[in-house]
This record gives sequence, C-alpha cells and structure tokens, in this order.
Amino acid sequence: MTFHPVHAAAASLACIYLTAVFCQWQVVKYALKPTVTLLIAYPTYNTWHIFLGLLFSALGDTFLMLPSEQMFVPGLLSFLIAHIFYIASFDTPTRVSWPAVPLVLFAAAMLHGLWPGVANEDTVVQIGVVVYVFAIVWMTYKASLTGNMVLATGTVLFCVSDSVLAWSKFIQSYEWSEF
Repeated sequence: MTFHPVHAAAASLACIYLTAVFCQWQVVKYALKPTVTLLIAYPTYNTWHIFLGLLFSALGDTFLMLPSEQMFVPGLLSFLIAHIFYIASFDTPTRVSWPAVPLVLFAAAMLHGLWPGVANEDTVVQIGVVVYVFAIVWMTYKASLTGNMVLATGTVLFCVSDSVLAWSKFIQSYEWSEF
C-alpha cells in the first residue's frame, strides 16, 4: 500500500483517539475508532478484499465498543469476516513453512490459556473464539508467506493485540487493554 494523504488524517485521529481513551472521553472514542479504520480503508477501494476487510473491521470495532455483552458475537463475527477477506487478499500459495510451528503453538497456548474463561460462555461464543483464533493465526501465517515484512509484522501485531483483548475479556480485565 502506498501512502495516501488520508493516512495522515487517520494517523492524527488515531493519536486523538488514544488521548480520548486515556482521558475517558467516551463520545470522542466512539466516534474516532471506526472513523480511523474507514479512513485507512478509503485508499484501498481498488483492492476490494482489503477494502471489505477494513469495512468489516470498522463494523467489528463499532460492535465491540458498545457497552453491551450482546454485541460481542456480532463484533467477533465481523472481525472473522474481515480476516477471511484479508486472507483472500494474500495471493500466495499455501505451503508448510517455518512460521507455522510458532503460530500453531501460539494458537494452542492462547486457547489453553483462554479456555477457563471461555468455558463459562455460551456455546456460540466458545465455537466463535476457537474459529477466530485459528482464523487470525491463519491470516498471520498467510501474510508471512508473502515475503512482505511490513505486512507480516502488522499481522503479528494484530494477533498480539487481539490476544491482549481476549485475555482482558475472558481471564483478567486490564484497564489499559483499550489502547
């Protein structure tokens, strides 16, 4: 992806978003998080897999920001669909490669660590979490096969970020997990 002037606006608004989280400005936070994602999506309209992935990510952010447990499954599903679009955009043949080993171990460790909290949830949430963990790990693996280190690093950071959020939701809540 090349730099687009909209990215400067997105970066500026992302900084304001982080300030809003820190200062607990709920209205600003709710307005900016999906807006930043949509601004990032704008220049990708010609690569429809990425564009749709970012749109579903913005939708997932919106669902998960809402103060209702009822919005967790729609948020999870939105991000799952986003990851499927991202995976489809990584035009690489699937083959067994070294990143598979640490990613499979990571997925197993995350599911093992999250399960005590996830086990208390409805079956839909349990299945959704398992499928989601495998989808995000598959996305990270497919990105590693592209040879694009920026893309691979971004997906690893996405994986780590989602792991922190999952841990905060199901195991131990962290005040700073919104960052």
